[in-house]
Amino acid sequence: MKNFFFLLFAALLFTACPPIEEKEVIVIGGGLAGSATAWQLAKAGKKVLLIEKQDSIYTSGSSKGKARIARSSNRGDDIWSYLHNRSVQEVQSLIKFLNSADGETTYQMSDIYTTSPVTYVGRTKIYDKLYASLIRQKVDYKMATSPTEGAELFGVSLPDSVLIQREYNAHSGTINPERLIQYLHKAIRLKGGSIGYNWKVKDINKKEDLYLLEIEDTKRKSTFQLVTPKIASAAGPFTGQLLDNIAPFFKKLIQPQRVFLAFYKIKKEVFEQLTSAQRQQLFDGFPVINSSKGTRDGSFFAMIEELDNQGQPIFKIGGHFQRSSINNLEKIWQQKLDEKEKKWSRDNMSRYFQLLNLPIEEDAIELVAEYSCVYSLTATEVPYVTYIPLENQQPNPNFIVLGGMSGVGAKGAMSYGLIGANLLLQKSEESPMYQQVSKRLGFERLQEDIVNLQ
Repeated sequence: MKNFFFLLFAALLFTACPPIEEKEVIVIGGGLAGSATAWQLAKAGKKVLLIEKQDSIYTSGSSKGKARIARSSNRGDDIWSYLHNRSVQEVQSLIKFLNSADGETTYQMSDIYTTSPVTYVGRTKIYDKLYASLIRQKVDYKMATSPTEGAELFGVSLPDSVLIQREYNAHSGTINPERLIQYLHKAIRLKGGSIGYNWKVKDINKKEDLYLLEIEDTKRKSTFQLVTPKIASAAGPFTGQLLDNIAPFFKKLIQPQRVFLAFYKIKKEVFEQLTSAQRQQLFDGFPVINSSKGTRDGSFFAMIEELDNQGQPIFKIGGHFQRSSINNLEKIWQQKLDEKEKKWSRDNMSRYFQLLNLPIEEDAIELVAEYSCVYSLTATEVPYVTYIPLENQQPNPNFIVLGGMSGVGAKGAMSYGLIGANLLLQKSEESPMYQQVSKRLGFERLQEDIVNLQ
């Protein structure tokens, strides 16, 4: 009888502890970079699992929002131009696939890209370098380098020693991260992949030739484990803590910093008084990258995030160099702007409206929303798309990291995903620019950065 109960207990114990499920390849992080990587893997026939700690609708994260600046023109460094232009090609491929799957033309490039002039304002001392890159990168543009030219060409009040350039390339303007993520997730599932929402990766450990992931289902308040031979980590600012057991050096190589964003509307009575020409001037003036003061504190970017129910624009403004430290990474997304940050935002919006020759005073600019974003920054502010090293310092072909992308991630996201997926697939492309970009983002540079830490 005792043996019977022992065998019964053993059988119950065995059935209560089923084998850990193995996945062919796991991508951690359902933002732009992770979703683009998972899509490329699924398109290549891999049964990919994409893990995202949030729900299917983003409420925080660097991919939150309806607009990021998308541009072909990048002064002095061609890799950013390549990343944008190649991303446009990859979005076109995605749109074509979704329409083919639906059997009708449901999806459009205009769902993702809002084509509009992209305005750059800077000091005239950058002219030679800027002009050389515009020619090299094949940008359709107009440029004014004096107050007279500014008034004649763009109708703006250009200060002395300041130039203004506008880019008119197709699909330059803004890109919608939230919608692109939605389309990528749909395409991943159509190709046989799966997505785990509200799944938080608590830990990763190496078990012989497999990686063991400890997962928390935050919605169901439960935990479970998965194993996989291949991983792509695109965890944004959480990269360092996530990879602590696998590649602890990323805690030092990728530093998260807070960047605040302010959202403004023009008071209704002021907006309604603008003439049609003035409204056109307003819409043509965004997005903008303004470095006319020549200082980090005076540099800002701004764009139209969306239109409200009455067709009035909501402007988003932030500063690439308006950065501050983070005490609690989980809670930083809800941090409110202080009065100094609000003043900086309003002053710069007002200054730009004056440059555009628009009758919009500072007291006509109303704050309607605010948000704390997080930049994941490398020392050079160039991202990583790379294998991690094995113990013998050779590249690990089964584990890649996409990280350090904040500030330059959105416009090139599809390219990062392509390069990352190709690493796991042991593929490459022969074009010189693909090779150049892959090297700038890749393993040799990572090794150099690790050595420099010591």
